[in-house]
Amino acid sequence: MYLKKGMVINMKASLLKAMELAVNAEAQARDRYKELAKQAEDQETRLLFEQIAREEDMHLKKLSERLKALKMMG
Repeated sequence: MYLKKGMVINMKASLLKAMELAVNAEAQARDRYKELAKQAEDQETRLLFEQIAREEDMHLKKLSERLKALKMMG
């Protein structure tokens, strides 16, 4: 497949934008689950929301590392 230089640049810019949106979404989800954990009325629900928040935090870290690598690639 042949791509012109401008097309490659636009694709990379789109990928970076998508990754930035994903990082932001994961951060918001993590923060929301942390808040829900604080508001939980029982321990089981609190623990569930804390676990989900930790999972979202892992997603955030992986996406952030990948985004950083993409930016370093120029």
